[in-house]
Amino acid sequence: MAGLGDIMKQAQRLKAEMDRLQAEAATKTVEGSAGGGMVTVVANGKGDLLSAKIDPEVARGEDLEMLQDLVVAAANDALRKARELLAQEVSRLTGGLSLPGLF
Repeated sequence: MAGLGDIMKQAQRLKAEMDRLQAEAATKTVEGSAGGGMVTVVANGKGDLLSAKIDPEVARGEDLEMLQDLVVAAANDALRKARELLAQEVSRLTGGLSLPGLF
């Protein structure tokens, strides 16, 4: 049976590894898009939006509401992929165990 000291050491190692994974994820990027690539958004594994690209033809259009919807959809796609990226990294760390509240 593991003692409290052993459990604390394991928790500290897990925390250090989580910090390392989050820092590593921040250096990776994912791309989300909408409208068949008319709007593309890049995010990092931390979930920060880094850039957005809008096809000039869409920007010239008169349907501003559609363009706004495409930007939101592309951003949501990129953020979903960023969450998936971090979840994959955490899953590797935990050996597939689901630990609620870990990230």
